[in-house]
Amino acid sequence: MRAELDRILSSAEFRGSERRVRLLTYLVEKAIAGEPVKEYAIGVDVFEKPTDYDPRIDPSVRVEMGRVRVKLADYYAGEGGANGQRIEFPKRSYTPILIEGVEPPAPERRASWLEAHLVATLIVAAGLCVAGVVGWRLAARTGKPPDNPQAREFCAKARFFWNKRTSESLQTSLELYQQAIRQWPRYAPAYGGEALCYVVLATNSILPADQTASQAIDTAKAAIALDPNVAEAHAVLGWVAYAVHGDWKTADIELKRAEELDPSFATAFQWRALGLLYVGKPDESAPEIAKAVQLDPVSMPLLAADGMISYYRRRYDESIEKAHKMLAMEPAYRSAHLMLGSALEAKRDWAAAEREFHTVALASSGDMEGLAHLARLYALTGRIDQSKGILAKLLTPAPDQYVDPYQLAFIYTALGEKEKALEWLEKAVRQHTSITMKVDPYLDPLRAEPRFQGLLVEAHLN
Repeated sequence: MRAELDRILSSAEFRGSERRVRLLTYLVEKAIAGEPVKEYAIGVDVFEKPTDYDPRIDPSVRVEMGRVRVKLADYYAGEGGANGQRIEFPKRSYTPILIEGVEPPAPERRASWLEAHLVATLIVAAGLCVAGVVGWRLAARTGKPPDNPQAREFCAKARFFWNKRTSESLQTSLELYQQAIRQWPRYAPAYGGEALCYVVLATNSILPADQTASQAIDTAKAAIALDPNVAEAHAVLGWVAYAVHGDWKTADIELKRAEELDPSFATAFQWRALGLLYVGKPDESAPEIAKAVQLDPVSMPLLAADGMISYYRRRYDESIEKAHKMLAMEPAYRSAHLMLGSALEAKRDWAAAEREFHTVALASSGDMEGLAHLARLYALTGRIDQSKGILAKLLTPAPDQYVDPYQLAFIYTALGEKEKALEWLEKAVRQHTSITMKVDPYLDPLRAEPRFQGLLVEAHLN
């Protein structure tokens, strides 16, 4: 099994991902040693999760295991198909098995006319290869890669879905960018787009941040290796540096670089605006988000960011006005309802806020954000049993659901259970989902706590 592992790890499917290599190596070595493994142990041993890691709320091991299965299938469908054996994982198991005696189908002997035909085909193919090499050399001289209209079309469709920012649309966008890469493996903007998908999945609490951010970094670097001037890739590296690693200095350099490379890429201005706000520089944040909205005045994600900046600056009437403008453009836009509900709640318009959070909960597809905000509102309005009923659901999610510990922290804050709130906020800091904690009104009751101040330091937000 170890020899087969070595062949797999040297393949194209695994060479580019340290996480996949570590996971597969760990599981194979455990199988060879005859040691059973559990999800918790994988998280701690392979992905360096803290000892209080809870697989029920952090499905990162399951997600990465799914990727390993896909890559193994790709490997055996390609260069590993002739190995004569293969490593497989039975369903719902982390213990691999080695299947021996897997033989590629023997080539059938054909008549001599077919052999002649194959020779002719090879000659034509060789000619096409020569033409391709010539094309690439000419492209290198002119600075323009050979075009692939279908790959460009995939990328255009992918950007459309990426702009919607829902979990389903992001997955669709990711698949389209990956199709573009298969069509045109050296098309840097496709890798940049793939990185954009991963970074939003990571930082919008759709998938565990640390794991998915690694995917974002890998694909952003792949884009830059092909073309160092891909603005999207630099923006991704900047947003990961801040939102996941708490490194604002690096983030600011990369985001400014993205703005310089493509002054029309509004998302770079949006992310820099949010970063400036979250580190406590609201006056510098305002012109950045204004520039983003000026560049793309009908982008709902940009308008939502603009409205949330108003909210975090405690300008609730301004946030409500911006939410209503968004809903006039797109009545079903989930983020606008969430923003409106939060601002109405801050103004103690409980009934109106509850309606908005119900709308968010109904519009949610798998995530629990709407329910979390309802639980908080119920706690604030004395409906403790209803609040704790939702809390119980959030504490026991389905295996394929991710519940952001930050949401549990703000529910416990509203319930007045500060110790539990700080316990979950600590988990949020370590899962990199707490970037708003310095400015979030929801956490105001915790700010005087020494432990809260310590968490701000740990999150590099002090």
